[in-house]
Amino acid sequence: MAVKLKEWASERVPLRLSLIDYIQEPVPDHLNNFWYAMGATPLILFIMLATTGILMTFYYVPTPEGAYESVRNITYGVYLGWFIRGVHKISVNLMIFTLLLHMIRVFITRGYRKPGEFKWLIGALVLFTTLGLAFTGYSLAYDQISYWGSVVVTNMVGQMPVIGKPLVLLLRGGEEVTGLTLLRLYDLHTKLLPLVIVGLITAHILIIRVVGFAKIEGGGGEHPFYPDHALKTTAIAIGLLIIIVNLVAIFPPAVGQPANPQEVASNVAPPWYFSAIYKWITIVPREAGLFGVMLFFAVLTVYPFLDTFFSDRGIKMGRVNIVAGSVAVSAFATLTLWQVLG
Repeated sequence: MAVKLKEWASERVPLRLSLIDYIQEPVPDHLNNFWYAMGATPLILFIMLATTGILMTFYYVPTPEGAYESVRNITYGVYLGWFIRGVHKISVNLMIFTLLLHMIRVFITRGYRKPGEFKWLIGALVLFTTLGLAFTGYSLAYDQISYWGSVVVTNMVGQMPVIGKPLVLLLRGGEEVTGLTLLRLYDLHTKLLPLVIVGLITAHILIIRVVGFAKIEGGGGEHPFYPDHALKTTAIAIGLLIIIVNLVAIFPPAVGQPANPQEVASNVAPPWYFSAIYKWITIVPREAGLFGVMLFFAVLTVYPFLDTFFSDRGIKMGRVNIVAGSVAVSAFATLTLWQVLG
């Protein structure tokens, strides 16, 4: 069994060259098409997130008494603090959106097929970790909306089958959302989750360079990673920065009313990236809905192996993916809009 596992892993991560050789290895010409080059976009956005996040930690105070005032000070008192916070806020939303687009593209084109299963697995973990970072960061503002939004999300977590109760106690540090919860979310957001996502992104990039990019029909040419592809990635980064700067100028960040645990916010709602899940569990029985969400994420994570299993039995998985992907995207968009607009 150990020998078989070693052979299976070596087929998917064939370490035969030095690290520099892998980095300098040419990339396929189809990456000139932006549809196939969206993987670099979340990385660029994460760099923006990390930079602005580090700057804000110099002023943020992770206590119930100081969190709201420190966010208010960053937004209205610190020189260009509103801009740094705005870039941070918009970057995380764009990172989640582009990660979803990237996974949809890989799913539709079946870019996860052998030997790319590890790329998909790590990519799924990057998405889940990014959602964790987004939620913990959203909760740190400690105004009415973010406080009660964190209550709603952690309530959802607590009702998950089997793992829900211990997980919510771990997040909250007790039965209720308190100052201890804020401190734990801060530690997750600024320490543990950043380390996890940096490790995952590094592993994802290395595996892509080792295994290579997924082949597409009609593509066979290559071009140098440096300077050709590196310059294109730089152009994408500049374009993203221009877009984000304009969005921050048009939609500057604001601060709501201070958190009041005794008064439920009237317009409380989870962030848009959790809106579909929230709406789903409100229109079906709660436990069944959460079990369905867990099952969906489990299937999504191991989908490359399901594809291989069904393909070996003659099922046209390319057509299956187009149908399944269209249904999933339509359901996500419908539930999200239903929650946000309803």
